[in-house]
Amino acid sequence: MSTLVLLHSALGRTPGMEGIAERFTAAGHTVHIPDFYEGRTFTTAEAGVGHAQEVGFSTLVDRVSAACEGLGDELVFAGLSLGAAIAQQMGKNDTRARGVLLFHGGGFPKPTRWQEQVPVQANFAVDDEWRTPGTIETLMESATRAGAQAEHFLYPGSTHLFSDPTLLDYREEAADLLYSRALAFLDRAQDSGRP
Repeated sequence: MSTLVLLHSALGRTPGMEGIAERFTAAGHTVHIPDFYEGRTFTTAEAGVGHAQEVGFSTLVDRVSAACEGLGDELVFAGLSLGAAIAQQMGKNDTRARGVLLFHGGGFPKPTRWQEQVPVQANFAVDDEWRTPGTIETLMESATRAGAQAEHFLYPGSTHLFSDPTLLDYREEAADLLYSRALAFLDRAQDSGRP
C-alpha cells in the first residue's frame, strides 16, 4: 500500500479533506494531510489564493517538505487545485516521490524537467475556468520525455473542486470516477513498485 501525502486546496485544510482521505484509507493506503496554511481556512477560492500569494508559494512548499520529514522513503503526492501545484513541485524535486496525483490543478506553461520514477495523473473538469489550456499537456509531455508514465482525464462540467463532498462544486458521478482512476493509479504502484 502507498503512503499518500494529500495536499489541500486554497480553501485550507477543510473538513472535506477528511472525506477525501477516507476514499484512500478505506482501500488500505496511509494518508497524511499537512496543514500548510497553519490552521487558516477560507470560504472562497479568491480569499484563499490571496492568502497563498501573501505567504508565498516557496514558503508553502517548504512547509509541506517539513511536514513530510520522517514519512518514509516512498511517497505519492496528491493535491487539490493549489495543493496540486505543490504536489507537482514535490514530484518534480523530492527523490522520495513515487507518483503524483493532480486533482483540479497543476500543469506547466512550458516544458520542464521531471523525475523518471515519478508517474503522474491529472484530473480536471473540461470547462473548469481555473484550467489553463495547454499546461497539463505540457506537463504530460515533460513527464513522458523523462520516461515517466503520464495520463490525464477530463470530466464533464465546469465546477472546479468537484471531488470535495462538502462543497457545492461536488459532482458525485465525476468524483467516483476520479477516485476509481486514482486508486487504480495507486494499485499499479503496489503491483509494479511504481504507478
